[in-house]
Amino acid sequence: MRTFLFLALLAGTAAQAQHKPAAKPTAAPGCRIAFQVKPFKNQWLYLACYYGSIKTLVDSVRLDANSNGLLQRTKPLEPGVYIVASPAKSILFEMLLDKDQDFLVQADSSRLEQSLRFEGNTENTRFLAYTRYVSPRAGRADSLQQLLPSLDPAAREAATDRIRQLNGEILTYRRNLAKEQPNSMLALLFNAMEEVPLPPALRQPKNRADTIAQYRFGKEHYWDNIDFMDGRFVRTPIFEPRLSAYLENWVAPDADSVIYEYNWMMALGRNDPEMQRYLISYFVDHYMYPKLMGQDKVFLHVYETQLSGDKKVDWLSEKQMKIIRDRAYMLMANQLGAKAWDMELVDTANQLKTLYQEQGAFTVVLFWDVHCGKCREEMPKLDTLYNTSWKNLGVKMYAVMVNESSLNDWPGFINQWGKGWTHVHQPAAMREAEDKAGKPNFRQLYDMRSTPTFFLLDADKKIIAKNLTLTDLDKLILLKSGAKPASIP
Repeated sequence: MRTFLFLALLAGTAAQAQHKPAAKPTAAPGCRIAFQVKPFKNQWLYLACYYGSIKTLVDSVRLDANSNGLLQRTKPLEPGVYIVASPAKSILFEMLLDKDQDFLVQADSSRLEQSLRFEGNTENTRFLAYTRYVSPRAGRADSLQQLLPSLDPAAREAATDRIRQLNGEILTYRRNLAKEQPNSMLALLFNAMEEVPLPPALRQPKNRADTIAQYRFGKEHYWDNIDFMDGRFVRTPIFEPRLSAYLENWVAPDADSVIYEYNWMMALGRNDPEMQRYLISYFVDHYMYPKLMGQDKVFLHVYETQLSGDKKVDWLSEKQMKIIRDRAYMLMANQLGAKAWDMELVDTANQLKTLYQEQGAFTVVLFWDVHCGKCREEMPKLDTLYNTSWKNLGVKMYAVMVNESSLNDWPGFINQWGKGWTHVHQPAAMREAEDKAGKPNFRQLYDMRSTPTFFLLDADKKIIAKNLTLTDLDKLILLKSGAKPASIP
């Protein structure tokens, strides 16, 4: 499960110094926002912001006995969409922060929709008017949408027309606001929400050529209303969902295609420090442990181009950099298409056996442990596949037993399962000698973090696939060899 570790750490930290209450502030540099939020007294309000897909705490405001408080900072907050939360940390309302960070917020949580107002901030006043305009229309459109399946054809057509009308009213309202203040946060958000319509000729594709043209048009115009040189997008709830949807739905999943997209995004994003940091953190976070095999190459590309060597990354802590660096080193030697690192380990007769001694059309490298429950479950299946199918296809087996404390039970188990394989392990003295010499061990060279772990190598010991399930491993061997499938017991 992804933790969004770097996105969260980059987003900011909470500051909870007590603030003196104040009336409407006068113009001043930095950030100076007065709050009057009833009925909270002698309690904290919390200010959070969006950062990609997460919400992160930014600061806090202490309200006095009259429900007044002041948020004051010498430097302005980064532009974006911010959240004001109650003492119980439930969301009260959202507000926009851009250049103007000198205003008063008034609200009563018992009648929030009617009482909320912003004094001295035109953009939030317009934002508030927009939400009040949209709310009843969007609610009505949603209600009609839910009713559609139960309506007769005539009523369904009328309801559909009404939904279209309501959505059109909302869209027109947004467009008018964006035109009035084209450089505002509101315009930024509203423009980003606009979809580029398909040309009439592509709306109903008639053949494969039309479908391809429709895809190309959609991909080409996907980012028309989003500027990668504008870091304000980083702290909005809009940008990351669009980025994730683009990479998932519009980009081929192979690593080189993702890297191509990353490169052009960074070519633009590096012009804004906020966007640059965000893109690096997003691609690191999503491709350190990717969902699809081979996509860790994207992470390595980001590391090598932006984070390695003497490149300046003072916005990452040393702890963060160590995590990134260690992960990069774990992946460098086991990329798809690269030659697998040769291993020289000891068999049951205490003889050295190297991986490269295995000569076959394919080599399966298995890292396992006698006392691993999953390994004990899969070894009999693996043995059956080898004897009934793989052996005849020229597959060699190089099985590395990784747990020194399991050595006493090792010979008995492999005499039952795994005959005809090369079985090896690394004695403690050999591992200690490697560590003393500063040499990487097989755990690093093969990114061995759990058991069982499978690698599939070709005749030249190049890595075809890694970290496969047993079922996928069998399917791939059969596919590569052109053989018919065999069932796994």
